[in-house]
Amino acid sequence: MKTLYRTRINPELRVVSAIFLLLLSGLIYFYQRVFLPDYFFIDEKTITDLIRYTDLDISLQDSFTSTALVYAVIGPEWSQILLLLATAAVIVYVCKKSYRLLDLLFAFLLMLSFALFNLKLSKEVIVIMLNLTACAVCAMQLSDRKKITIVTVLYLLYAWKFRVYYAVIAALMLALYAIASSRGKWRLCLVIGMLLLCCAIPGDFWDQLQQARDVANANREGLSDSKTMFTNLLAPNGVLTVVPNALFAAVRFYFAPLFSLRVQEIFLSSTLWFLTVVLFKRRNYGHPLFLLLAANFIIQTFFEPDLGSFFRHLSAYAFCVFGIRYMVPDHEEMQQASMTARPDGLDQET
Repeated sequence: MKTLYRTRINPELRVVSAIFLLLLSGLIYFYQRVFLPDYFFIDEKTITDLIRYTDLDISLQDSFTSTALVYAVIGPEWSQILLLLATAAVIVYVCKKSYRLLDLLFAFLLMLSFALFNLKLSKEVIVIMLNLTACAVCAMQLSDRKKITIVTVLYLLYAWKFRVYYAVIAALMLALYAIASSRGKWRLCLVIGMLLLCCAIPGDFWDQLQQARDVANANREGLSDSKTMFTNLLAPNGVLTVVPNALFAAVRFYFAPLFSLRVQEIFLSSTLWFLTVVLFKRRNYGHPLFLLLAANFIIQTFFEPDLGSFFRHLSAYAFCVFGIRYMVPDHEEMQQASMTARPDGLDQET
């Protein structure tokens, strides 16, 4: 692992990798209906049917309707162009930011699942654009406070128009930022205060957040897309069951092959473990994109109904890890750098 972490990638290899991934995504885009099962296209069919057979201006507004309205406004051709541009932008972004061999290997692993899930009309295309914008904001010469403020506003705007639970992600990002930017007794007081605030929130809020998993799975038993679903460990009962159920979901995500040993579970857990290693190797725990990744994952453990849904949503924000710059490397690498005295500096990626 140390070799993977220390091995630097030259710009030429990044370009070649980007071209290869773009070509691979093109093949997946044109032939995905041949080898992917039908349930991969359920969201696309739902959105397409809404556009064709529903008056979107007067229909009940939910995440699918709001997304369908966007695609209806820009038209079918531009909708396809949008999802292709979003995929291409992410591929170029992750390859450009893959400074080490560890990054590049994860880029290949992540982009495969990214292309499989997102090269079709879905709600995730807009989320990808949202998170690409967040990455662009975090690359600006702004203070972390301004960056997290702008990203939070972006998430709140998305929550207002599309999925209300993104407001919870935004609130959690702010809470994590407050903890990460504080020190000593202030940090301890903040943590205690936030725990007390969570206990003061009405139990109905926590029940609705947890019950989303069980409600989504209530009528799916035996369906073709139900093999990766799971229910809560404990029946939702206020704040007391939140942590056990969330931890159980995290275990299902990280150790999926222990519950069902198939290629899908191995691929999912491998990607999640790889993401965790790449994330913590950066040692930049207060970076706004670190907080964005952490908040998204934590909220997913509350309500995701199955592994496939988790993996699809994960692919729409996991690429943000490439926008987190590396902090001071380990002692051995610092010594090696001081001996070689490279003119381009040790942290050229920063």
